[in-house]
Amino acid sequence: MTRSTREATPPLRLRVVLAAIAAWLVAAPGLAVEAESIGGLRVVRLAGGPYELGRRHGEALREEVHASLRHVLGFFRGYLKVPWVSAMAVNWWLDSAWALAVPFVPADALQELRGLADGSGVPLRELFRLHAIPDRTYSCSNFAAWGRATAGGRLIHVRNLDWDIEAGVQRFPVVFVVRPSGKRAFVNVGWAGFIGVLTGINETGLSIGQIGAETADATFRGEPMVFVMRRVLEEASTLEEAASLIRQARRTVGVNYVVADAKAKRAVAIETTRRHARVFEADDPAEHRVPYARPMADAVFRADTAMDPGIRERQIASGGDPRRPGLEVPSGSAYEVRYLGQAAGLHAQFGALDAEAARAIARAVAPRSNIQSVVFAWPDAWIANARGLTPAAQTTYHRINLEQLLQQDR
Repeated sequence: MTRSTREATPPLRLRVVLAAIAAWLVAAPGLAVEAESIGGLRVVRLAGGPYELGRRHGEALREEVHASLRHVLGFFRGYLKVPWVSAMAVNWWLDSAWALAVPFVPADALQELRGLADGSGVPLRELFRLHAIPDRTYSCSNFAAWGRATAGGRLIHVRNLDWDIEAGVQRFPVVFVVRPSGKRAFVNVGWAGFIGVLTGINETGLSIGQIGAETADATFRGEPMVFVMRRVLEEASTLEEAASLIRQARRTVGVNYVVADAKAKRAVAIETTRRHARVFEADDPAEHRVPYARPMADAVFRADTAMDPGIRERQIASGGDPRRPGLEVPSGSAYEVRYLGQAAGLHAQFGALDAEAARAIARAVAPRSNIQSVVFAWPDAWIANARGLTPAAQTTYHRINLEQLLQQDR
């Protein structure tokens, strides 16, 4: 061994220390993020500050993020038969909405999107466009039941997300376990490349879902609903806190929310437009004065039809016409199948509703456009995603233990 070789070799003690540090860096939680399979679901755990959350998301799912944006944005860009004209039109359609919303998007969300762009290598503008879509187009159904309505009093929250199944986002499902620095940990049932929340539950057992409810009282100059919903999971631990956050938010478009508290065994429906918000409890006296409502004890449920007369008068959803005085009787499948179907299913199973019966109701009301179906029954959840053009509720529901998932992430 030459002198230069000996001097280039660290002493044994130093080599041991360096090896230990290297091993710690590899094993340290949160420094390397990989997707894992749990109960047939793809799970990604994220922790840290906003930029770090996004970067790790992008690094763990780089190929999926690229493919997700390519398929979803490509679907919208394919509406017109002239490719470059269609792409320009769709880009303008989404960019104009995002430009109005961006002053109201939480700073943490913008930082996370930048981290996601850097981690995945996708253009930041494309991520902005993806996150502008939910305020542009959506439809769903939600119900929560507990107490006298369910077997053993357990709270069950069912959320069907109905969107354009041909866009293909269901090809990239991910269950994110997110632990943001200084905020509540939560589970986001979503997709690669998307940081907003449309379906989720936090560590306190507070779950949320939404239903698009088109209204004339709308704007894009506000906080997109997917970030309002995420803030509910990050900041709220009670229904009162969640309702207050939604009511005080700078809202955009018409949305009906169902928020449930598994531990308190209670839920509310919150109807909103840009300027108006109304919270409904189970068997709410106000619903008894609405001829098309089906109020029920220990249950709340919604499709897109508003039960508040002031909000209904501004609705375009379910055959509403804001240009005409008075309230239109709801029409269309959103009311007749999703809303009345949930009411019929809950009535038929009242007192005996369990997770299996809840899934049966979800299947009964799911349209062809159903891309995601979730049953929250803390500490468990059952999650189904569409396969190809087969609606989610018609596929396999995968069971996952939420409590264990969140505990393992600590």
